[in-house]
Amino acid sequence: MKPVTKSTSILCAAFVIVAFSPDRGAAEVGFKSIGDLRANCQFVNQEWDELDGQEMIQFTDCASFLKGVSELMMTICRSDEGTVSPMLKADPNHSLRAITLGFLSWADENSSRWSDPRQVGVYEAISSQFPCEN
Repeated sequence: MKPVTKSTSILCAAFVIVAFSPDRGAAEVGFKSIGDLRANCQFVNQEWDELDGQEMIQFTDCASFLKGVSELMMTICRSDEGTVSPMLKADPNHSLRAITLGFLSWADENSSRWSDPRQVGVYEAISSQFPCEN
């Protein structure tokens, strides 16, 4: 296998930026509120190759945000000795799909909170759907 050169890496990075840049005419995608994240997670049941460029951006936002926060919460659950708030912990070993569906279910039940910051909603959703049993 050939080693990756610096020019190849730059070309790949440029391709990713162009491929995932939204069209100027596309609807604005939000990245701040619970409602924004809920909208971005709506593509969980679709295959990647069925998504257009805008939907790929939204799906990637949902997956990366939920994966990062849930992994942190699961790690805290495994290692905490009872000093961390239960809202910051989640039961380990759940798939990203389960986490996403849990968040969507929680968000639909809490529609009055859609304008709240998404990180608060994710902590509440994941901890209530997958409580840490430690």
